This record gives sequence, C-alpha cells and structure tokens, in this order.
Amino acid sequence: MPSTSSIRPPFNPSSALTKALKLSVGSLALTAFAPAMAEQLNHYNIQAGPLAEVLSRYARQSGVAISFETRQLASQSSRGLSGDYGVDEGFAALLREHGLQAVPSSDGYVLMAVGQAQGAIELNATQINANNAGMSSEQTRAYTVGATSTATRLPMSLRETPQSVSVVTRQQMDDQGMKNLDDVLQEAPGITIVKNGGERSLYMARGQLVNTLQIDGVPTNISNAYSMDAISKPTTDIYDRVEIVRGATGLLEGAGNPSATINLVRKRPTAEPQALIETSVGSWDDYKTMVDLSSPLNDQGTLRGRTVITYNNANSYMDTAKKENQVFYTLLEADISKDTLATLGFSYQKERNSGYDWSGLPTQESGKFYPLSRSTSLTGKWDHLDKRNTTVFGDIQHYFANDWKLVVAANQTWAKSDFLANYTQRVNGTENMFTLNPRHFRYDDTQTSVDTYLSGPFSFMGKQHDLVVGSNVRVDDFDYHGGRDASYNYVFDITDPGNFNPPTPTGLNVNQWKYNITQKQAGIFAAGRFSLTDSTKLILGSRISWFKNESLSFVSKKIKNEYEKNAEITPYAGLVQELNDNVSAYASYTEIFKPQNNLDSNGSVLKPMTGSNYELGLKGEFLDKRLNTSAAVFQTDQIGRAEAYSNAQAETLCPELPNGCYRASEKVRNRGIDLELNGALTADWNLSAGYTYTQSKYVAGSQKGEDYSALTPRHLFKVTTDYRLPGVMNQTRVGGSFFAQSKMTNTYPGDDYKIQQQGYALTNLHAIYEINKHLEVQYNLDNVFDKKYYQSTGNTDYWNFYGAPRNFNLALRAKF
Repeated sequence: MPSTSSIRPPFNPSSALTKALKLSVGSLALTAFAPAMAEQLNHYNIQAGPLAEVLSRYARQSGVAISFETRQLASQSSRGLSGDYGVDEGFAALLREHGLQAVPSSDGYVLMAVGQAQGAIELNATQINANNAGMSSEQTRAYTVGATSTATRLPMSLRETPQSVSVVTRQQMDDQGMKNLDDVLQEAPGITIVKNGGERSLYMARGQLVNTLQIDGVPTNISNAYSMDAISKPTTDIYDRVEIVRGATGLLEGAGNPSATINLVRKRPTAEPQALIETSVGSWDDYKTMVDLSSPLNDQGTLRGRTVITYNNANSYMDTAKKENQVFYTLLEADISKDTLATLGFSYQKERNSGYDWSGLPTQESGKFYPLSRSTSLTGKWDHLDKRNTTVFGDIQHYFANDWKLVVAANQTWAKSDFLANYTQRVNGTENMFTLNPRHFRYDDTQTSVDTYLSGPFSFMGKQHDLVVGSNVRVDDFDYHGGRDASYNYVFDITDPGNFNPPTPTGLNVNQWKYNITQKQAGIFAAGRFSLTDSTKLILGSRISWFKNESLSFVSKKIKNEYEKNAEITPYAGLVQELNDNVSAYASYTEIFKPQNNLDSNGSVLKPMTGSNYELGLKGEFLDKRLNTSAAVFQTDQIGRAEAYSNAQAETLCPELPNGCYRASEKVRNRGIDLELNGALTADWNLSAGYTYTQSKYVAGSQKGEDYSALTPRHLFKVTTDYRLPGVMNQTRVGGSFFAQSKMTNTYPGDDYKIQQQGYALTNLHAIYEINKHLEVQYNLDNVFDKKYYQSTGNTDYWNFYGAPRNFNLALRAKF
C-alpha cells in the first residue's frame, strides 16, 4: 500500500496517539498526535521556501496533523506565512495559489485538489521526512526537487540559490539506466569525465578538476592522484539523487578547486513497507540483480530500516576486461524522542576488475590516432584492480523550538585495493614499436569526517531571516606501496594487435616505492540569508580553515614534506532579487584555496593554489513551480595550478621521482555561460537540458592568451527526457538523451604533437512499459548510431580511451 506523509504536532501521550498513527506514520515520525485544539488565532512568521517544508513548519506550530502526497508538492514553493491566523485560515492562505486545500478529517487534515468533495478518495500519499521535506526525489516521478542545501547548508529552492545548481533525481537515474556516478555525470550539465584508467574517472567543471565528493553533505577527498584507484565508483542503487553546485564551494568544503561540488544523497527508510526488485541483462553479458527493502521495524513506526543489495557481473567491449561488483547497504533510523532523530548506516562495496586496462591506447608520434578497433586492449589477462570499500556513517538531528535544528554527522571509510596493471611506452627511434611496463600497487585509504551545524530562522526588524553556523573536521590517511619488474622486457608492434600476448611478470617488488600522504582539514563556518525586503535576499557567509598536509615517500631516497595553512578565510556572498512571481536575478562571489601534493623539480611540495568564482544570472520557476530555468555567466580564476612537465622534461629535471614533477602556473581564467532547464513540461513529460560554454586561458605569464585546459570542451550540450504516451498507450513511456560536445585538443609543453578528438554527438533511447502497478519492463539503447570516438585523450604513449560502442540493457522491475 502507498506510504503516508504526515506532519505531527508536539508530543502528548493521549489516547489519540493510536488513532493518529493509523492515519499517518509520516516522515516526522518522531512527533505524535495531540488532542484537537479549539479554534484560535496564532501568530506565524514562516519564511518562504519549498511548499512541503513550509507546510511542515506550519503543522508543527499549529499543533495539527496533515497528510499529503509527495508528488503533489514536488518543485512547488511557498511565499510563507506572516500574521495571525486560525488553523483553517492559515492553510487557506498557504495553499490558495497552488490549487490545493487542507480538508479536515477525523484524524487531522488531508491535502486535496481544490474542488474535491470532502468525502472523495484521498490522493495516494508518500513519505516526506522532516530532515529533507521537499527535497527527496523518490516516488515523485520528477526531474527536479523543491530545495537543496548543498551550496550553503541553508535549504533553498533552486531559484533562491545564487549559484548554478543541477539535480539528477531518482526518476531520471531510473529512466536513463544510470548504474554508477559516471553515468550520472555524463548526463549532468556542465560536467566532463576524464579517464586516467578504465576505473579511474576524474570529473571536471569550468575547466578544473573536482576534488571532493560529498555523501549526504559529508566530504570524501578524491584529490590524490590515486584516490579513484582505491575508492570505488559510487553505484546509483543506494542514492536518492545527486546534487551538483558548479563554481567555487569553499564555504563548506574548505580546500579545493573552483570547479563544482558533487553531493550524493542516500536513500532513507520509508514510513510504510516497500520493496523493489530489479534484474537486468545487457550487452557483453552484463547481468545485474538489485533488491531494495524498506519498512518500519516496530508497531509504533519509530524504528525504520532500509537495505539495498546489488550484484553485477559483466564482460566488456574491450578484450580481456571483466567486472564483478557487489554492494551491500543498510540503514537504521530511530525516533529517540519527539524532537530527535538518529541514523546509523553501513555500506560495503567489493569490486573485481580482471584484465584491467590502466593504459588505454597510444597515438602516433604526431598525435594522430592509430586505426585500432574499439575492442583493442593492450592489457595482459593477469592485470587486475580489486577493491574493498567499507563505510560506517551516522547522524543525529535534533529540533528545537521555532524550527531550529542541530545536526551532527560522521562518516568513516576504509578503502583497500590491489592493483596490477601496465602502461605502454614508445621505443625510442621507432614509430610503431612499444614496450609494456607492468606496475604493482597496494592502496590503503582511511578517511574520517565529522560535520556539525545548527540552523534555523530568526526575526529582526520585522523580517524573517535564516542562519547556519557549523564546523567540519576531516582526515585522509592515504598509504600505498608499489614497484616494477626491472627485468620485464616485452616489445610489440601496435599495428599488429592480434599478436599481442604479454607474459606474466615474475619480478615485481610491491615494496620498491613507499608513499604516505596524510591530509587534515578543519574549519568553522557561518552563513545567513537576510531578507532586505520581501523580494530581496542577501546571503553572506565565511569560513575559517586550518589545513595540514604531510607526505612521506621513499623511492631512491627518503623525502618528507609538510605544509600547513592556518586560519585561511574564505568569504561567500550572494544577492537574489525577485523580479516577479516567476523570475529572480542573482549575483554571487566566493573563494577557495587548494593545497597540493605535487612535487616540483627539487622534490618540494608546490604552494597552494587560490581560486575565486564570480557569477551573474537569472532563474525562473514556471508551470506552478514544476519547471526550473536558469541562465548564468561566470568567471573562475586560479593562481598556482600544478602543471606536469612532459616526460622528456621530467627525465632531465626529476629522474628520481617516478610520478614526474610539476610547476606552478600563472593565473588561469575560465569564462563561460550556463543555461539549464529541468522539470515537467506537462504532467506526462519530464525534461532536463543544459548547455555550457567554457573558455579557458592563461591571463598572465609567458603563456598569456593561450588555452590551458585540453580536457574540457568549449561547447557542451546535454538533454534527457521522458514522455508518457496518451490514450490507450498511457502505460508506455518513451524518451532518451542526447549529448554533444565540441572538439578537444591536447598538447604538452615541450612536446611537438597535438592530439585532437573532433566534436561528436551521442544519442540514447529508452522505452518503459508498465505491465501493472507493480511490474514494469524497460529497454535502453545507448549510442544508437554507434558513434566511434575517444571519450578521453592523454598523450602519445597512453591514456587515450575509446567510448563504448552501441549497447543495450533490458530490465524487469517489480515494486511492492
């Protein structure tokens, strides 16, 4: 049966408790029902925000219960409520412009469309949790959400947030068959994926690498060159949505690039039992099964749990490559009291990547691509990358009077991996002859994060404002051992890949090189959203950060480096001006800094980079808040960015450093345009579209005026859509996605070559047939026109990776 959403009044242990719980064990299950109040006027000062959140506040302050459907309120915003009202008057004032009404029932209020009789059948209801009201995307069937808090920790609608924000919802992930984070970001506006290995994905926005992944707002460091060799690529099965804030995000993250924040929001337990079972088969023997179970665990509904189990086994379009992936996720949620919610969770992901392709393909000396098949893999069958990731996480949320909330969240991840792979290198003086260079590494990465914040509204000079203060601490202890087989000598002809058959290396020494990098960050932050007028909001914030980086390496000699930065101040400012009922204009400025692990030619750590982000834009909400639009111009600057010397230069400048050496660049600047549209054009048509133009140049130094980022295309266009057919075909939905980017040109200083992938476009299609309300079948066809292209380009020796050929996936999904 459908789950019920309910907003409850303050706790009162009366006989009405049992009766109320029959109506709704809601997302605010920590509260309970009180006896009906005599009609009286109460004073309210509830700030504008997502409609679900405003209703939540109003119900708690009024002391009444209300049930409603998540989909009714998805993407809708409210102007809030200020003044003296009776209960019915207040509901009428809040809901009048939305075509909704709160209808009294024997157990509280039920939300219905205007014109429904009081005795009409109630709309199906789904859960809205107190901690994410208006933000959860599950079961809404929407391509947008009512609010996000990734930018500042203040829950704001997309229109109220003075930065470019994109949300990939659960529905969009399901429709497009997105299995992992790469699939999500391939469709997300403004994001480019770069591969430095088959499973080592790097993410770029506005010409810069993304250094941090957030999970439920708690950061995970991926800035180490080998982070993604240890940390498993997130699978989408355990996430409700993915939120992306583009530009500098130093207020909450501290150190990083002025690129983007990617926040993965986990699924939460539901108030009513539900089950999802999905099995699929795809190209190259790709088999997957997933089970997702959620339910209350006691009669009162105050203890709830959710578990997701996934198993995936697949071959690849590349010769020798195979993958096995297992995921286990479980979460408990408990109402400790009427005002306190506690969560404890555990996840485990195990991967086996056999025939692992770390190297990709080389090019000719000129940078021109060899005419090789996409199935070509210059990898031995003995190559592998095996990972084990274990995460324990939890949080406590406590609600005070007047809607203030305290959250303490903690996350610890242990990531271990064993890596045996090779890269190719051209034999000097030849065009087509290459050597194979095996390497064996073992990684051990332990990351611990604790995040605390207090937020809520306050009144000043007759206006309602919001404030958040908080702190976060995180430690990343990354350790790896590695080595090579000095006696290994295998030479092959790239023009004859059929005879490629490298022997297994026997002389590998995994303790030849030893590294440890420990990164510690701590910071305190505060931000406020101030109502200058009813239509003008000013957001001001600042962060003070402490950072320490310790690196210890032993190659031919022991090298120890330390870098420490104390009381680094990061400001944040944004202004949002409502122009009319649908459109707002905004401006924002924020900074960020980034300490670096890269070594210069003397073996010393480079000084930190500094970066800033300027943005101006317009945002709109249309079609009763179901459709969001945005248009922005941006500029990000960065000074001191690490740039690698070419292989030839590194052999001369730093021959004892196996990972090469770097130099600090002069100021680089990214300027561009972000255009985005997402939401529902009609009740049956979802659409998400984005266009990004990025120009990346040096603006100082000897390279002034030159392009500097070869990894980000200048033009990037993405659109995904899903449409329910009308009439007798309304059990069928069809749609797909379209991706297009301009050319990418890659050169290295000091090397006389140019690698260029011309612009290309990809088309994906899907069809979903709902057999009944519990069962549906889905077919996805990706790269419909079988476009042959390089998804990432590297150098003339390695790291040039083909994109996947045309492929299909057929899934059967059962929901109860």
